[in-house]
Amino acid sequence: MSVYPAVAGRHARLPHWASLPVVVAVVGLSVTMLVTGVLHQSEQRRAELLLDRQAAAVEAAVAAEANRYTDALTDLTAAIGAQTSLTAADYTAIMSGLSLQRLYGASAVSLIMPSSTAELPDPSEAWNTDPRADALVPDARALPHRYVVLNRTLDGSASEVGRDVSGVEPAREAMDLAVQRGLPTASRTYVLRKDERRLPAARRQLSFVVAAPVRASRAPRNGELRGWLAMSVRGQDFLERTLRNAAAGQVRVELSEVEGSTARRIAGWPQARTSSLAEGGIAGRADAADRIGATPSPSWQAAGVEYRWVEVAGRTWLLSVAPVAGFVQPDSALDTVVLVAGTMIALLLAALVGVLARSRDLALADVERATSALRADVARREEVEVELRRRERELAGFAGVAAHDLRSPLTAASAYLEVLADEDGDRLDGQGQEFLGRARSAVARTDRMLTDLLEYATAENVELNRAQVDLATIAADVVAERTDRMEPDPRRVTIGDLPVVSGDPGMLCQVLDNLIGNALKYTAPGSPPRVTVSAQRIERGWRIQVADRGIGIPADEREGVFDAFHRGAGSAGFSGSGLGLAICRRIIERHGGAMGVEDNVGGGSNFWFTLPDPPETC
Repeated sequence: MSVYPAVAGRHARLPHWASLPVVVAVVGLSVTMLVTGVLHQSEQRRAELLLDRQAAAVEAAVAAEANRYTDALTDLTAAIGAQTSLTAADYTAIMSGLSLQRLYGASAVSLIMPSSTAELPDPSEAWNTDPRADALVPDARALPHRYVVLNRTLDGSASEVGRDVSGVEPAREAMDLAVQRGLPTASRTYVLRKDERRLPAARRQLSFVVAAPVRASRAPRNGELRGWLAMSVRGQDFLERTLRNAAAGQVRVELSEVEGSTARRIAGWPQARTSSLAEGGIAGRADAADRIGATPSPSWQAAGVEYRWVEVAGRTWLLSVAPVAGFVQPDSALDTVVLVAGTMIALLLAALVGVLARSRDLALADVERATSALRADVARREEVEVELRRRERELAGFAGVAAHDLRSPLTAASAYLEVLADEDGDRLDGQGQEFLGRARSAVARTDRMLTDLLEYATAENVELNRAQVDLATIAADVVAERTDRMEPDPRRVTIGDLPVVSGDPGMLCQVLDNLIGNALKYTAPGSPPRVTVSAQRIERGWRIQVADRGIGIPADEREGVFDAFHRGAGSAGFSGSGLGLAICRRIIERHGGAMGVEDNVGGGSNFWFTLPDPPETC
């Protein structure tokens, strides 16, 4: 006897399931879209918060660096104003503490005197100027004349004593505003004249001048104006050094000068030829005029870019901060995975319900067998899905490492640890805070290692910008920087007569900084460091030597110390990545020289390198 009629009878009394697959699909898709939307909003809020914090850090770094420059100029102005008779030697002594390492991007610091005629006032009534100022070059386009009478260059360029700067409109405006304000004042940006003369267009930077009025010390604000002290600063170099640590590869930053509703890009980090940030926040906004009014908003976000106003010596500039690829951005990949997975599950369930609904009339008699088979199939599908998800996670991890350089995950980890410390640090117990501190220290050490690796990898390929380099000046600046926090000791470092050579100033400064720094660092405990920097003429070049009285290097390790990651047996307990000497050798070889180490007479090591003379031109 067939059971089908009975089954058919029960089926006739059950509700109609034809619309159930559609209901399942609609509900599943709705839930998926809701979860995806909530996740996206959460990621967006997190990204905005992290970007705001990073922008605040960048703003603080730029403002602090700018204040440091203006403070240095204020101190120099006070020192000069206190002089009743100023000679070139006095000016050199006052400026002796300045260096490109301390004021990165600064080109020169000039003392400027006004004159209503083509000649300066009687020196007995003013200051004793540089003898080179006797040949004045007046500019007939503007009066009164403003002559550079004393000059301290910081970038190795020639002195411009005697030049009339009254025709340089941005500098003239800054000097006039500085007199009105009684404070150091920054100018509008422009290309320095000496950069126009000696640099190709592709390497010129927008620069600015910070001018401070010099008055008699007895009446610094209301006394008779004696002149101006002006510091010229290259914008790109200034921003690059300022953001090397503050940005840390996490964001793109642009510094712009705003006039009306137009933003003019001054500098950016990382460097780019064109501006891609300020346009969307200023020129492309309908409410730009309102934002650039007398009381602009302190900050705002537009199209994923954070905009902030920063004041530099009385002039307000615009900072544009945007996240780099893969950091502090909403995780669109996660949104896509959730959406696709939810949609597939919803459609799969709808299809499954549809199949069950269509086949229900014919399969009721075999419901138990079909249910068992279905359960087994679902179990197998779950096993396969678990395996697929595991493989997917492995592939995603590999793709992440392949798509980004090693710094991307480090910067992300640093940011997340920073957020964790800010938001949940107070709720962690002592052990949790210790673990968090160790994690942040590990990330910082790894980042320093990657920085050394990057310098080591690019040392062979970075462009060589040759110029005349005064090694004596560089060595003195390095020693001043390295011993700034040490007790005074005139015997600590002795600098002999060093030559002027042809080479890249930044790279040669890095070599001397590394060798002198190692000589000061690798000293036995309790023994004062003794370092001697000297030079001797060799055939077609120079041999520069940095000798110390330190721990020394065994003979069998002298060649290996220039290999990457080499750490000698005697270097235990001293910090370092093992890449410094390897980078130095690559730099010297790029200059056509050689580098080595030998015993120092009386103990210690004597590191030397050679620099060939430039080829003669016909």
